Amino acid sequence: MGIKPEPPISADVDLRGMPFMPLDVNRLRDSDLAIEATGEEFRAAVMLWCASWNQIPAGSLPNSDTALAAYAGFGRDVKGWKKVKNGALRGFVECSDDRLYHSVVTEKAMDAWAERVEYREVKDNEKARKQRERDDRKRMFEDLRQAGIVLPWNIPTSELRSLHLSLNEGKEGVTSHEPVTVTGHAPDTAKTGTGTGTGIKDQEPPVTPLSEKPEPPAPAPAPEPKPKRKARLPEPFNVSGDMRKWAVDRAPAVHLVNETEKFVNYWRGNGGTKADWPATWRTWFLKAQDDANRRMTGPQRPSNQPLDMTSTDWALEPIL
Repeated sequence: MGIKPEPPISADVDLRGMPFMPLDVNRLRDSDLAIEATGEEFRAAVMLWCASWNQIPAGSLPNSDTALAAYAGFGRDVKGWKKVKNGALRGFVECSDDRLYHSVVTEKAMDAWAERVEYREVKDNEKARKQRERDDRKRMFEDLRQAGIVLPWNIPTSELRSLHLSLNEGKEGVTSHEPVTVTGHAPDTAKTGTGTGTGIKDQEPPVTPLSEKPEPPAPAPAPEPKPKRKARLPEPFNVSGDMRKWAVDRAPAVHLVNETEKFVNYWRGNGGTKADWPATWRTWFLKAQDDANRRMTGPQRPSNQPLDMTSTDWALEPIL
């Protein structure tokens, strides 16, 4: 018995889950199998090709008549299988691992395996990229939120990165507010002369007496502020730290994020223009606080009775 050849395909080639197997119709039409095999042999051969496609490794079959009879469509009829075995196994070769390999099927399997590996790499890279993007968005949202900037959750990543970059550049550009000490320059010296070597060196300029110091010029009048131009609601609309403190003091019953989102949605859809959007926002929150006060007052409280903001009795009253 001769030495069996090595398998023509790697042992880890697994095409399970890929139901499509390419068929070279011209190659099959001109093959010895199509020309010389009987109908039963041809049918059994095609059934074995299909079975080998989802074996491990792909393109191989176990060297067992019982298994081959089942794969070829003969079920438990091993005798019937053996009648067509030689014709049906045309093109299969027994290799050193005691499995049968078909050269054409393994050739197609290697092409399909390369495509599957490439596809998996692309998917893994895309999955890793999306995870990195999600982590980056979460980090940038948190940095901006700590700076008092509330953004919609679906803002494009490019805009989010631009705003985050601007925030970081602003931090890097801030200088220390510690006192600055200015040192005096060394006293200037003057040199006079005609260039003939008779000049006087190291002569200090005359110092003006304190009593004769000129009065400082009067400060220039501050320019009159230009009236603000009306504009649409900026994108994004940033809630500053001062605005947050104001909302806590003046509108404690109003949910900052929810009410700001209502404010933004309203003016985005309205398309109106304002000269001072923070002032408009504060007016909106004052109205929301008034509405909350009315709800907390309840129908049983007299309308002329002042509202005690320190009382929590409103929590026990029914919600209108």
